[in-house]
Amino acid sequence: MAKVATHTKSGDKWVRSACKMCLHGCGIKVRVKDGVILKIEGDPDNANNMGKLCPKGQSGIMRHYDPNRIKTPVRRTNPQKGPGVDPKWEPISWNEALDIVGKRLKKIRSEDPRKLLVAINDFQRIHLWGWGAAFGTGHYFNTVGQFCGAAYHPFCGFFDGSFACANDYKYCNYWIQIGGGDGFGAHLHLSGSIKRMADARVNRGLKLIGVDPRMASYCAKADEWVPIIPGTDRAFILGMVYVILYELDRYDAEFIKKYTNGPYLIKPDGRYFRDKETQKPMVWDSVDNRAKVYDDPTIKDFTLEGYFKIDGIKVRPGFQVIKDTLKDHTPERMSKICDVSPGTMRRIAREFVEEARIGSTIMIEGKEYPYRPAAINFYRGAIGHYDGTLDHAAIKLMNSLVGNIDVPGGHLGVGLDHRLLIVEPGEDGMLKPQPHILHPGVPFAYPPQTLQMIEYFPMGLDPGHLVCHNILHPEEWGFDFKPEAALIFHSNPLKNINGYPKVLEVFKQLEFIVAIDILANESTEWADIILPDHDYLESTMLTLCEPPEVTGHTLRKPVVEPLYDSRDGHDILTDISERCGCLNELNGLLNFTMFIKPEYALKPGRKYSHLECIDRMAKSIYGEHMGLKWFQENNNAVRPQKPEECYLPWKGNRISFYHEYFLQVAEELQEQFRAVGREWDTSSYLAVPVWREEHPLHKIPGEYDLYAINFKAEAMLNHCENTTIPWIKELVSNIPIHKGVLINTKTAQAKGIKTGDRISIESPFGKVEGLARVIEEIHPRVIGISNAITRWTIHPVERKMNVNFNHLLPGNLEFTDLASGHQETATKVRISKI
Repeated sequence: MAKVATHTKSGDKWVRSACKMCLHGCGIKVRVKDGVILKIEGDPDNANNMGKLCPKGQSGIMRHYDPNRIKTPVRRTNPQKGPGVDPKWEPISWNEALDIVGKRLKKIRSEDPRKLLVAINDFQRIHLWGWGAAFGTGHYFNTVGQFCGAAYHPFCGFFDGSFACANDYKYCNYWIQIGGGDGFGAHLHLSGSIKRMADARVNRGLKLIGVDPRMASYCAKADEWVPIIPGTDRAFILGMVYVILYELDRYDAEFIKKYTNGPYLIKPDGRYFRDKETQKPMVWDSVDNRAKVYDDPTIKDFTLEGYFKIDGIKVRPGFQVIKDTLKDHTPERMSKICDVSPGTMRRIAREFVEEARIGSTIMIEGKEYPYRPAAINFYRGAIGHYDGTLDHAAIKLMNSLVGNIDVPGGHLGVGLDHRLLIVEPGEDGMLKPQPHILHPGVPFAYPPQTLQMIEYFPMGLDPGHLVCHNILHPEEWGFDFKPEAALIFHSNPLKNINGYPKVLEVFKQLEFIVAIDILANESTEWADIILPDHDYLESTMLTLCEPPEVTGHTLRKPVVEPLYDSRDGHDILTDISERCGCLNELNGLLNFTMFIKPEYALKPGRKYSHLECIDRMAKSIYGEHMGLKWFQENNNAVRPQKPEECYLPWKGNRISFYHEYFLQVAEELQEQFRAVGREWDTSSYLAVPVWREEHPLHKIPGEYDLYAINFKAEAMLNHCENTTIPWIKELVSNIPIHKGVLINTKTAQAKGIKTGDRISIESPFGKVEGLARVIEEIHPRVIGISNAITRWTIHPVERKMNVNFNHLLPGNLEFTDLASGHQETATKVRISKI
């Protein structure tokens, strides 16, 4: 039965902790009086967010006291399942619940662990994401990474050992933002980033160009909004690259020569031209007028342009290959694709180059650095597409041309955690590619052992949107097993995986589902057992995720006693692991994912609490004197990043300008598929980003005349998970863009649609209905659906509008970037008044 809520009287006090209303863990102060939470504010003594806190962070109090929280373990008594079907929950004891789960999962693990689907998405417990691997299954049963950064994170890791990226708030003066909310509405460490962006605009007069199909929050506050067709950002960028290379002829030649592989000589097949004896890549010395290995100390000047013949082979520098490849990407041609005028491209390209101040330097703490105060920043809107890897590569190319990569004022890599950029020497004088920062690469196998087929994405992130299709069509790729159960941990795959009819059919086929969460959602409604986790104001964790500007963990700790009969989610998984026989494997996983050094390692055969694990993690990272007790007393170890940690951190290794490594990976992948008699399209593994006419989004039949996007970049929203909070619901319900399907005024007039009309939205893959919201601030060929109106949860606060965008997406390989695994996040639709 549920434990009666009790409060320990402790007077009136402020307790320092960390927020978890999104993944980034801002420092917070919580006012507690007589065991009751009264207020949540930003912690001014935490350098991460500097006392600032967004609306969702302040609303955490309502999440904590939500009367609809799961109060005790419960068991389904209604065997019938379906959307809106009452599970008729029966409270049971923890031992009984864990025994039921343990017995069922132990049986599956002994027969075939691949029969268990795992969906774990607690971003502040990333160390638990690999629990499925400890169990013996590698399935990734969700698309959280797909709707964020599957074409973002792997390329960042490949490029400079980062996990994310952001422009330099300290020194950037000309900021182009494409499809991301940094500094305004969402993404990396929102509260602190808003403060840093505001300071930059007020104190330095930073100019902002916003590029987006709709007037997102950053576009509304920008100096200029550039509306664009979804999925065509690469065309916009490459049109400007053409201007830089062919019309302005101004680029940072010294940066490209010194820090990149731009001077490396390339053969006609796209691969490096190598010295016969050493097998090192060669360059052309323009002074001595001959080829030399790239690290020859006698090189007087690296050549970037020209054509040479060596031993009968025609070669040219990588820079020249890029220039030649893009000679037809004129602003006029690219304008027809992206609907941005050639004049706008030329003007922004010119401003970008001028503001980059090529050749200038700056002194920081006694060291001189290149100073490039102009940069392009971006996120999901720019790269969440078929060929998303090429979208990312194009943006990195334009930044690289002005030499702004990882220098003051420029485009900076952001680490996943305290390691910051992972800098290791690779082959051929290059930085070692790090595309797999979340988990190690998965070896090739046929048939694949994971339903998302990560074995076929050696440069990618798990494409979880493929799971349901492969369950329903196992014969296509030779799957010889059928999932029968799922473990869902702070996740909602029924809502977040696209191709809803497929997902629904998979849920119908699952025989057993166990969920760990604090509130019911669309997926846990199907569970057989729900195990209640502590909420973030009742639990302990060291948090640090994707920190721009700063580094160092903050301790999230209990500010009050648990309200109900809940347990820490980490301990729940440990109990399940013990019962189903994979405790030793879990300990081994945690040693790896929590960075636990050998002297603090979790030993086989012993069960550890989450507090013991956190203590060992803290000591492994910070030293014996800074364990859990130190953090309980001091709260955080957050500090500004040192200049050498974020500026030119590559330690003599070059970064990729011409992506020869992609050709190498594609060749190896092709050889592996040929060996098993199958085929795989590697045409997107290009050394130079180009516009490809094969883009399936733009080939959807013309009867679907409008592009459709969804959006989530608002300060009050964490995806749409917190729209069950009354404060948040009231807030978004009074903002027009969250009150219906956004349609441009002229488009709506042509179709006879007015605000408030119920309309049908149909793609080739699905259909939804919604209320029209007619506005000026969206491209005439685009409709937009806010993530705040996409839920159909049983929670009484949530308005059941259910314009679920995922119903409109296909969830198949055809609409997947075969380099990164990113799903296409836009589609084309036709709309009509009902």
